[in-house]
Amino acid sequence: MSRERRPLTGKEVQEFKQKLLEQKERLWQEIRETLLGKIGRDYQDQIRSVNEWEDLAQIDLLEETVLGVLEAQKEELEAIAQALWRIDNDEYGRCLECGKWIRYKRLQIRPWSSYCTDCKGRKEKKGISG
Repeated sequence: MSRERRPLTGKEVQEFKQKLLEQKERLWQEIRETLLGKIGRDYQDQIRSVNEWEDLAQIDLLEETVLGVLEAQKEELEAIAQALWRIDNDEYGRCLECGKWIRYKRLQIRPWSSYCTDCKGRKEKKGISG
């Protein structure tokens, strides 16, 4: 198995673009379902049944859970938007930190990756997300 970093072909870039667009649509669908499902029916039912302070704590927990899910989805959507921008500007596949090519295998797993595995590891050690 080669660990060589190389530029992507035009065909590969288009395949990644399609994956990114599909993931973007999936995330928006999940967000719609979360908002309509949890905040809609479940949340309204819980509000109607509030009788004690403990019930309010459960609603707070539901809100935190939903907001946490939405925040993670928002971050992924932002990363996808950035990756699509890099595709449109012929910058896709290069690490934003060191400028080297990101391994094809990494992009297959996470097409919105902004960093090569080396730079990502260094950022995680420093406690920086991205």
